[in-house]
Amino acid sequence: MATMNRRPDLFLLNVAYDVTGVHGHVFFRDPPSTVLRQVIVRSTDTGNICEPAHGDTRTGWEPFLEETRWLIALTQPDTPEDRS
Repeated sequence: MATMNRRPDLFLLNVAYDVTGVHGHVFFRDPPSTVLRQVIVRSTDTGNICEPAHGDTRTGWEPFLEETRWLIALTQPDTPEDRS
């Protein structure tokens, strides 16, 4: 895959925040392909994990994972009370 010169094209942001953190999925378009890239988001004791969908063996994931990290940081509630 060629190096991306622009930000990934967000298709769908489907995440939820609760007392355990964040969990959900983020989908991106990957032009010129018509197949979406799915990033799975989940929280652990040490922080948030963003990873490619299970079984997706394509390369070039870093721009999609980085964009997901930014989206989570921008949409995350400020306090634990805001999550419930």
